[in-house]
Amino acid sequence: MRDETTHIRQNTEMWDKWADTIDGKGWRYEFLRTSQAKLVEILGLKQGVRLLDVGCGTGWALRRASERVNDNGLFYGVDLSPKMIERARLNFEGRGNFRFVVANAESIPLDENFFDTIICTNSFHHYFNPDKALREFRRLLKPSGRAYILDPTSDFFIVRLFDAAMKLLEPEHVRLYSTKEFRRLFEAAGFIYTTTTGLRGPEMVHVGEKQQTHPAGNDIPVSPANKPKEGS
Repeated sequence: MRDETTHIRQNTEMWDKWADTIDGKGWRYEFLRTSQAKLVEILGLKQGVRLLDVGCGTGWALRRASERVNDNGLFYGVDLSPKMIERARLNFEGRGNFRFVVANAESIPLDENFFDTIICTNSFHHYFNPDKALREFRRLLKPSGRAYILDPTSDFFIVRLFDAAMKLLEPEHVRLYSTKEFRRLFEAAGFIYTTTTGLRGPEMVHVGEKQQTHPAGNDIPVSPANKPKEGS
């Protein structure tokens, strides 16, 4: 098995190579943008939203999200690739409510309890330690904030074949996950696993909500029927 340092280097190099062409035309562009557009539509964004895109590339999904709320919000992007972030900053030059950071998904230098929504589109299968990434997502979200992960899901036989092939052909690839595995990952990181939504074919969105914190300090699943009352 590869070591983590090599894995990070390989992913950084791969996405750096993509940075100059990812905003162009062609099937790859259309595939990624169509998926991101469908995801943004189901987020239910409200004006004033604080949104983080992990694996943001050049910021396309953030632009789409800002259009949904008339640019009323804060839009942050994180990517492992310095060249992707450089391109994103150029794309949004002069727009103070867009901010971009070079960082690993497992260690993001932003404030905890800050974001309403975190999205991650077609990059989760590259994460060396997905459990650490989800714990980082949880740290960054406000209570009741939600994380949305869009990825091909291995509930489907064809996706399992694709996953096996990618492990052989693409050193940057780690693995694709089933719905049951996403549920376990979310719950182990302290989320309530809320929904699975199919977008198109085997592409699915997996959603986790940050659990409320009990006054005693213990994280517990909280539904509207059992939220702690003031003074309890």
